[in-house]
Amino acid sequence: MSTRQPAQSSSIGSIRSQQNSQFGLENVANLVTPYAVRVAATLRLADHITDGATDVPTLAQRCGANPKALRRLLVHLASYDVFTERADGGYDVGPVGQQLRSDHPMSMRVLLDLDSFSGKADLSLSGLLESVRTGEPVYPAQHGKPYWEDLVSSPAMGDSFETALDTIVNFSSRSLLRGYDWSTVKRIVDVGGGSGAPLIRLLKKYEHLQATLVDFPQMIERARRNFEAAGVADRTSVTPGSYFDPLPPGADAYLLSEVVDQESEENAVRILRRCAEAAGDTGKVMLLQTPVTKSNRAVMTALDLRMLTSVGGQELSVEQYRELFAKAGLKLDTTYPASNITTFSVMLFVCSAA
Repeated sequence: MSTRQPAQSSSIGSIRSQQNSQFGLENVANLVTPYAVRVAATLRLADHITDGATDVPTLAQRCGANPKALRRLLVHLASYDVFTERADGGYDVGPVGQQLRSDHPMSMRVLLDLDSFSGKADLSLSGLLESVRTGEPVYPAQHGKPYWEDLVSSPAMGDSFETALDTIVNFSSRSLLRGYDWSTVKRIVDVGGGSGAPLIRLLKKYEHLQATLVDFPQMIERARRNFEAAGVADRTSVTPGSYFDPLPPGADAYLLSEVVDQESEENAVRILRRCAEAAGDTGKVMLLQTPVTKSNRAVMTALDLRMLTSVGGQELSVEQYRELFAKAGLKLDTTYPASNITTFSVMLFVCSAA
């Protein structure tokens, strides 16, 4: 028996290994649950349940859904603890679904909402095969216009984008206050600066700084209001325009916050060249970006495929950014880490003329 037992154990282990591999692939390939979660986010199910609509008929009425179909959705998501079934047949928000609540401090509801800037872009992943074959985004073919045009023309997408971008840039702009010696900078231009959050951080800390924000007209008015509210309007100016156009020359630093990864390589080089032209031989070109690293590879490569299918952008490693800078006539001088959060290890890249 002793000679047979190892073989039997080996056989059982092999079967279990095969089963685990099979189920692992099924979990990775599952399309149903990711879509179901996004439908729940779009219908605001967690918000309605939190507000007291725990029974399915009331919940269906609140969110405009078919009661029978809605119950089927809830039953599926309950198996993943997104929702939990009550003894009376109703539903509560489960432990996994807490971030679907709009009032959660780390809420993901807007990001998953299929009508938002992020949720609608995610739908482009259904065309990933075409993007892999062509190297081009499929969003224009799916929606009749490029992503950025759709964003500008859709209030739901635009509002959600601005809200999310404020959160992202507010977090990433912390790196501006770490490491770099801003005493040598008198004037900075924020290219595609949006709401002005990075500049406000800098201007509040360094009273000698003067700043210019360049962005589309619909964005700069918002930035102007934010500068006034923050008490730094007297040291700022706003210039309507695109980062593909010539930029105000002669500043000490040109900042791009979460911009380059949202463009194709060709466009990214064009943007960097505009910054390099304006900076000349003495100015610096700075980027706030999250590079792909070993610790965040799974998250960032997923984002990379989203960028590919929606806008044609790409997420890069530090070395790939270095190569991108070289194509624009820049050399990477140094980087400064923004935080200890490995998933979003934002860096400040500082470049000068090559």
